[in-house]
Amino acid sequence: MTLRPDTEQNPPDADASAPYDVAILGGTLSAGLLGAVLARQGVRVLIARAPGDADEPSGETTVPYTAEVFLLLAKRFDVPEIAAFGLFPDLPESVRRTSGVKKSLGFLYHRPGSPQRPEESVQFNVPGEHAEWHLYRPAVDAYGLEIATRHGARVLAPDARVTEATAEGGGCTLRTDDGHTYRARYLVDCAGPGSPFTGHPGDSERPRLRHRSRVYAAHLRGVTPFEDVAPLSRYRKATPWSHGTVHHLFDGGWIQLVDFGNHEGGANDLTSVTLSLDPEAAEDLPGDPGKAFAQVVERYPDLRRQFEGATVEGSWTEQPLCQRTAEQTVGDGWFLLERSASRNDMFLSRDVTMGAELVHALAATLLHAVREDDWSTEPFARVARFQETLAGYNDRLLHAARTACRDFRLWNAFSRVWLLWQILADLSLKRARLDCEAGPERSWAPVETFELGGIWFRVPAGLRETVDHALDLCDAVRAGRKDAGAAAKEIFAGLRRASFVPPLYAFGDPSARTYHFTFPKRLRMLLWTKTKAPADFRRLLTRDNVTAVTSESSR
Repeated sequence: MTLRPDTEQNPPDADASAPYDVAILGGTLSAGLLGAVLARQGVRVLIARAPGDADEPSGETTVPYTAEVFLLLAKRFDVPEIAAFGLFPDLPESVRRTSGVKKSLGFLYHRPGSPQRPEESVQFNVPGEHAEWHLYRPAVDAYGLEIATRHGARVLAPDARVTEATAEGGGCTLRTDDGHTYRARYLVDCAGPGSPFTGHPGDSERPRLRHRSRVYAAHLRGVTPFEDVAPLSRYRKATPWSHGTVHHLFDGGWIQLVDFGNHEGGANDLTSVTLSLDPEAAEDLPGDPGKAFAQVVERYPDLRRQFEGATVEGSWTEQPLCQRTAEQTVGDGWFLLERSASRNDMFLSRDVTMGAELVHALAATLLHAVREDDWSTEPFARVARFQETLAGYNDRLLHAARTACRDFRLWNAFSRVWLLWQILADLSLKRARLDCEAGPERSWAPVETFELGGIWFRVPAGLRETVDHALDLCDAVRAGRKDAGAAAKEIFAGLRRASFVPPLYAFGDPSARTYHFTFPKRLRMLLWTKTKAPADFRRLLTRDNVTAVTSESSR
């Protein structure tokens, strides 16, 4: 089959009589991204929103690595609008005014009955060339669908409810409550719980994940910025906490704050508040989720002050067990993507990132199937294995993070390893993308090495081992085989020894708790790269990629 090189802009309504190549259940960002990529390449796409699109908790933050995955999607599949998801100023005004900026990642450790101790805080300030942000999902998901329709995808009307979806080797069928029937050659389900797709075994009663959490979430109005609770002058070189994502950590859980109105021109005064607790830490809490949240913050004086007077927009939601996994995620003519396959805590920006990573992997496979008219299961099974690997890697990170919350010393060390991974993953994926674009045949093989695991492209030697060792140490602490302080010291010592860790990062110094990547540091970074860095690290910062360190507009 020869795909059309471009598509005319189609209206968003769907034609029940038209044949479609791919039907997508769900109207969230991942559905919009996948629909946009496929439609731009000439695939006939139908998207059907799902009842749980607005109810199911969704990721709301990005990191620089997320932006690079968005840019990979934009460049590889020729959908320039997707690149803007990694650069807040490039987004349309309707998305910017409802969403927030993310200038830092702040971690504040709390002890019951005591004010927050400044020496038990970490803040990573995002470099100026990275315009990270807080996604207000109603506006963002709608914009994702708008991009898809702009490139030719058809979207069912919001009031057209799919009551049944079936799939088998010959294709899939969607039936709506207004009596219409739609058919496509393949079904992608990212609708999450309550999906009308009846052709898969459903969710496992015992998720194949180690991390466990009870999650409470709401959008609040009137949350006091933490810098107004505890004067910023107490925190050496820190920037206002509310200008970024704030994480309040304590033994047994964390609270994440995502401010949607923290910039000039912002018109959304809501803050997303998510409380994640180890189920054992939630056993004695009230059944009402709002009262449960209030009881938790009452234990910590500064948190009580931050949330005094805050009111709820809508209502609190509670997930007694946040984690779930589907027993089977791929079959003859169908694929379960993202929230339909696996769910875990929305922490450390992994939810949005993984969604983009999975869209990249599945889109390439679907395009090959359409071009070759070959819908064999094995290529899709490969993507399903990759999806499970990513979910497992994310689970391992979350499991370690929950353990690290037991002791600030361990969190201080764990957070450095996590940030190092994010920085080098961002640079490495950018290097791989540039290599693909510059290649004589424009092969994308370097960004399809999914068998490498959670880090699915070439990275500097030693990074995987450093991350694995830190996670193993957290496991040893949880199992009682290692003291938290001793584990932290071992992680910091490993960071100091690692030849691929730039010394100016000071990741091996426990006292360097506020991170700014200033211009002088950029210059020192270049000097170190040219004179002492290992060859595979130096390769990340060749001329085509050096603006990631020296420029204020690297993307």
